[in-house]
Amino acid sequence: MSKDANGSLEVMQNVADNLRRARLEQGYSQELLASRAGISRRMLVNIEAGESNASIATVDKLASALGLSFVEVVRPPSLADKAQALPLRIWQGEQADSHASLLESVLKPGVTLELWRWQLAAGDSYHAEADAPGCHEVLYVLQGSLQVQLVQQSHTLQAGQSLTFASDQVYSYHNRGAVACAFTKNILIYPHVGQNPEQ
Repeated sequence: MSKDANGSLEVMQNVADNLRRARLEQGYSQELLASRAGISRRMLVNIEAGESNASIATVDKLASALGLSFVEVVRPPSLADKAQALPLRIWQGEQADSHASLLESVLKPGVTLELWRWQLAAGDSYHAEADAPGCHEVLYVLQGSLQVQLVQQSHTLQAGQSLTFASDQVYSYHNRGAVACAFTKNILIYPHVGQNPEQ
């Protein structure tokens, strides 16, 4: 799943099945859930039909609107145990060496922590939508060079360097180097920051 590349077909089907089931169990219409998540009803219809390659941020918004964690929406519906579902490849770029896997997800009262491993092929990029208000990312580069473009700043990280930033803004990753770049990403998610529970 991504804004500019292909997601895993298996994960897209997992998302479609899990969202539809959770929405019906909670008695939400598609219109109400779409409104709570801040997306269009048409987009939700397409996601539930498995016909839309939703971005990671969009899936996260839908999960939050249903009171679920991201991993509960992307894992295979047959697996009730989160531990059995991970690691799970969530994003696959157009190049084989560009992909991202969710390694672990820890849900605590008021906060979720996710651990990801990302890889970008030489010359490749990933463009992300803004996360929910209050969310932060902590990146650590394992190999290669990673450029992180924020709204008002650009950071270039080499292997062994890290960066923390607020991810409630549009941002992007770029590998300007000649070899694949690998990095870990921790995401701190505060599901209810800035949200109106009455919506």
